[in-house]
Amino acid sequence: MREIIFALFVPLLVTAAAAAQTKNAGALVQQTGWEEFAPEGADFSILFPTKPVEAITEKTNYTLHSFTSVAGRGTYVASYTDYKQIKLEPAAFLIANRDRFIKSMQATLVSNREITLNGHTGIEFTGVNSAANIRSQVFLVGNRLFQTATMILKDVDQTTYVNRFFDSFKFSHKEAPKAQEPQEAQEVLTRLEY
Repeated sequence: MREIIFALFVPLLVTAAAAAQTKNAGALVQQTGWEEFAPEGADFSILFPTKPVEAITEKTNYTLHSFTSVAGRGTYVASYTDYKQIKLEPAAFLIANRDRFIKSMQATLVSNREITLNGHTGIEFTGVNSAANIRSQVFLVGNRLFQTATMILKDVDQTTYVNRFFDSFKFSHKEAPKAQEPQEAQEVLTRLEY
């Protein structure tokens, strides 16, 4: 799981550093044209302030697709990760993801709440570190983890843009993929063998 957090948010940290050097940052955000982004096969759509850059990380147990956009002094990330197997209950998995993410950002957890979108339960949390205000939402649908996150440097207020980003996230799949229980998987394998 640490590798996932690291792989997802190294681009976030790098792009945040670049955003910190941007002159007239507030004007840049106002000049950007928000565009809807719906990557093929991702089962979601979202508005980004600038065209996002995709990064794909493939490991033995998961494949991570992250999309990062920098606007002014803020970084906006949407990602999905397909796991081969999840060993924790969904609520525990989301909390573990939150805790690792906050730790990887060297941040302090400020708030946490349960949220629901299109019948899918997730969590939204905020954090703060020495440089930025952080907000994230995570949902687990079947064996796919969806995560959106923003990191806004403390010297600017991009609340309007952050809210627009999170409010625009929508699931686009018609039916949620179902996670197969280990016992059910074994029963299916047994049936297939005969």
